[in-house]
Amino acid sequence: MNGERIRQLRKALKLSQTELGEKLEINASAISQMESNRTRPSLDTMFLLSKNYGVNLHWLITGEGEMFLDKEFRHLDPANSKLNQLQMLLNDQLNSIIEAKQNLNDEDVIDIPVTGEIAAGPPVETTGETLEVVSVRRSMFHGVEDDFICLRVNGQSMEPDIRNGDVILIRPSMDWNSLSGKICAVRVDGAITLKKMMLDFAKKLIFLVSLNEDYQPIVINPDNHSDVNLVGYLFFLFRKLQ
Repeated sequence: MNGERIRQLRKALKLSQTELGEKLEINASAISQMESNRTRPSLDTMFLLSKNYGVNLHWLITGEGEMFLDKEFRHLDPANSKLNQLQMLLNDQLNSIIEAKQNLNDEDVIDIPVTGEIAAGPPVETTGETLEVVSVRRSMFHGVEDDFICLRVNGQSMEPDIRNGDVILIRPSMDWNSLSGKICAVRVDGAITLKKMMLDFAKKLIFLVSLNEDYQPIVINPDNHSDVNLVGYLFFLFRKLQ
């Protein structure tokens, strides 16, 4: 696709790169890259151009025909009626494909509530309240999304791999043996912590090891606690880009 057509379209709309980017929900640098042929517009971008400005997608892709399609006045040009009808058909078909993709994406997205915090440090109690919501694709789950626990990390003991403020999905499991050596959520006396869990079968001890070397391992003797339970293991991590 010729980036010059993106530039021509923007000029015709009398918009700056920043203004067009805001309309298309992308940044100005993305518009610049399209206009310089470094990238191509996505299907979503083309859909918004057609939806918001009546852009002829056939023109946008091939350079043939009119820049805009105006259904109210299209029939007033009998000399080009056959060409216009063909362009209309192609434009409608392209819109149908893009819209179907958009609908499929929307159906695949689900919202999961972040229901508390998990300590990356000494164990802390979770609130059970919804702190925020993260949107994820349903296809990433190998099971039912309700089976997962979504928590926000509080602390630096698992850095650099897991950072303070990251949001994680925990898949519930109580299989201590198979998860030894994995990053797990463990509840100790009502408080929950995120650590690399390791078992010492000979001494019947649980070691909760931090990835951050500045933190000492937590040694748990189950006989000395009223509540020691394996909540589950780290399944997925979300990180907001700064």
